[in-house]
Amino acid sequence: MQRDGLLQQITYIDGITIIDTSGTILFSVKFNPRFASADEKTDEIVGENLFTSFPMLNEQTSTLYHALKTGRPIFRNRQEIIDFSGKKIETTNVTLPIKTNGKVIGAIELSKDISESKQAVDEYIELDASLFLPDRQSEGNIQPEAARYTLDDIVTANEQMLELKRQAEKMARGRSPVCLFGETGTGKELFAQALHNASERADKPFIAQNCAAIPESLMESLLFGTKKGSFTGAEDRPGLFELADGGTVFLDELNSMPHHLQAKLLRVLEDGMIRRLGDKHTRKVNVRVIAALNKHPRLCVKDGELRPDLYYRICVMALHLPPLRERREDIELLLPYFITKYNKLLQKNVRHIVKGVHECLLSHDWPGNIREFESVVEFALLLKEEKEETLQRSDLEKVIRHLVDEEAEPNGASQDGGEEDFMPLKEAVAALERKMIQRAIHKTQGNVTRAAQLLSIPRQSLQNKLREYGIK
Repeated sequence: MQRDGLLQQITYIDGITIIDTSGTILFSVKFNPRFASADEKTDEIVGENLFTSFPMLNEQTSTLYHALKTGRPIFRNRQEIIDFSGKKIETTNVTLPIKTNGKVIGAIELSKDISESKQAVDEYIELDASLFLPDRQSEGNIQPEAARYTLDDIVTANEQMLELKRQAEKMARGRSPVCLFGETGTGKELFAQALHNASERADKPFIAQNCAAIPESLMESLLFGTKKGSFTGAEDRPGLFELADGGTVFLDELNSMPHHLQAKLLRVLEDGMIRRLGDKHTRKVNVRVIAALNKHPRLCVKDGELRPDLYYRICVMALHLPPLRERREDIELLLPYFITKYNKLLQKNVRHIVKGVHECLLSHDWPGNIREFESVVEFALLLKEEKEETLQRSDLEKVIRHLVDEEAEPNGASQDGGEEDFMPLKEAVAALERKMIQRAIHKTQGNVTRAAQLLSIPRQSLQNKLREYGIK
């Protein structure tokens, strides 16, 4: 059971290697083009010694050799290698001894190349360190630069939202974790920052992390840190929980976190103890956790996305943020708020709103909620000439039309047209698929991993589609 669950953590296998008891490579195959160059033949190393083919490895650093000699499996270990062609690769591996009648006769390793994503996360961690530890020699010099918003910044006339603000003010005085749930774009991070700034931790760090925006294989080291020597090239590095000591960690899309890391998070919530990746010792941290979910917590448990024990620990203090379509009275408040904001940012001069603008905005359901509303206002102002002072209904309609599939047919045809307006179904589906991919890439600002999650497809499938449609 444990082995099956851990094997599932390597979602896409990039390579498989098998050795016998003498260390001879019996089988080697690489599936990922980045993991094997086009002109490289993996059968060239079959029959060769493991350490001859991978000279950077030795008996101490090779996971295959270790599994072979100890007879014990190794799960989710990281390893840096230079292969016989001189290519430097970092992998995360599942390594298993092969046994017959209780005797070890070889070992098999399933590898995933994490070279590119590791570099990105390393840069991300360094960035976080520079934000929250300006003086790297003194970890006491922490500046809370990320939490900018307060409860006063939550603009609303809706009674349900006003009650949520009152509840949030009371919750801010506590130390227990808080769960915020609601559709995407409803302002969960805004509430999280406001909770932090209304608490006694306001002068301490606030660190936000979207759990869906980072590869699963690197999430543990990002959150909990690493110990030098835990894998090749590993350094002593604090994770986000250590960087936020005394403050708040906001975990967005918590239901995207793997279950084994949810168990580690539960320990942080229970006793404040964390253990760096590869470390035998635990460390005490004083961190308040605010989590966000994009659907009801009970549905997350039912769908197997959230551990029941974590649900009961983190969802006792919960706030449901309603979608914009259920608080339409806020549209009239938000419109001048965002116009003022983007007048300044875009150097525009919109001062008047013609009759009909509000009716246009109220007629739309806003599936993307406040985030979509703000983007529409921003884009509408962006298209205005610098000297134009009036926002017209047509300014908003042409922006909204691009967001509604039913109003923007792939071939530009009207819905009321005749037979000549139809196009082959295959072409129509391809056009719609291309459009949705473009929207996802735009929404995530080019983050392919996050875009793939929005579209509910594997990252590699999205990469193939990007190449197919020529989308950059």
